[in-house]
Amino acid sequence: MFRKPFSFLISLLISFSGGTALAETWVVATLDWPPYICSSCPKNGAAADAIRKVLSKKGITIEFVFSPWVQAQKNGAKPSFVGYYPAWREEVLPGFYSSEALFTSPVVFLQRKDKPLKWKELKDLKGKTFAVTQGYGNTEEFNHLVQKKMIKVMPLLSEIATIEKLVEGLVDGVLIDYRVAQYYLKNNSTKYAGVLEINPKIIETKSLFFSFNEHNKEKIRILNDALEKINFSKAVDEYVLRNL
Repeated sequence: MFRKPFSFLISLLISFSGGTALAETWVVATLDWPPYICSSCPKNGAAADAIRKVLSKKGITIEFVFSPWVQAQKNGAKPSFVGYYPAWREEVLPGFYSSEALFTSPVVFLQRKDKPLKWKELKDLKGKTFAVTQGYGNTEEFNHLVQKKMIKVMPLLSEIATIEKLVEGLVDGVLIDYRVAQYYLKNNSTKYAGVLEINPKIIETKSLFFSFNEHNKEKIRILNDALEKINFSKAVDEYVLRNL
């Protein structure tokens, strides 16, 4: 006697999910990295908005859990999380699996206006000290120079902390994403605009990925398939133009 109501319930659930299956939610570890992704940005930022649009094509909602980057990577390994996002190639840790490249971001130095960095090659910066966010992949050449002790780094827990060290004159520069630097200079203009500026030379343009943990690596196919239905980089760029 329960067959008909049960069948009706299944049909109702399927209709609500676009005729596929029960609605699915991905819990994703992330960090505050505006304007790409942040807890206080409109729609959680450019990269958050884009990935949400992509997954909606598959009837999937996304829930972001924000924490400092190193903790976000640890959270992303838990079975209750799908993984972490966004990540440079160097930040896809062992035991994780990356999606296709989603968008690109230029990496630059933030510098003091009264002590601009002059360089043609990174090795020209020998003896300099740079603040970096702990857990960031940075760039291969930069990391190589650090290993050779040609340049020094001061790892800190957040982007804001690295910028504060530069304002205080305790480091010579900050390795940072170009748009992230733009965001902080604009939104903290009273404090930073007269002191800091972006060095005009791009260090490297890097691709960013979604990093899936071993419990959810089969979901790579779902995301990669959904990417065929949207120009991800264009969606990120349009958001930045509207909101930065």
